[in-house]
Amino acid sequence: MIEHCKECVDLLGDYVEGQLPPEQEKALETHLSMCMPCITFVRTYKATRRLCRTALAKEMPSELMGALSSFLGKHVPGFSCPKSKQGQPEAVAPDSELKKG
Repeated sequence: MIEHCKECVDLLGDYVEGQLPPEQEKALETHLSMCMPCITFVRTYKATRRLCRTALAKEMPSELMGALSSFLGKHVPGFSCPKSKQGQPEAVAPDSELKKG
């Protein structure tokens, strides 16, 4: 059971990523169902993450995005690095990153 809003904030990152154990997730959702300030905080947190990812994806130069995608594709397990027709990394943000949050 979550008794204080600080506990909610401490769990928020893992909650949004879907990485909380089921009992903690249930406790957090119970708290959220009764605490309007925490509901507002969660909504703001999710919106901020989404806006930042979208803005960064749009404003990052294509050369930098290509280099970053290539690097992540080589060094991060599970990161897919889309290729252009010329075989070079495309300058796009991963869809999974833009949809989270």
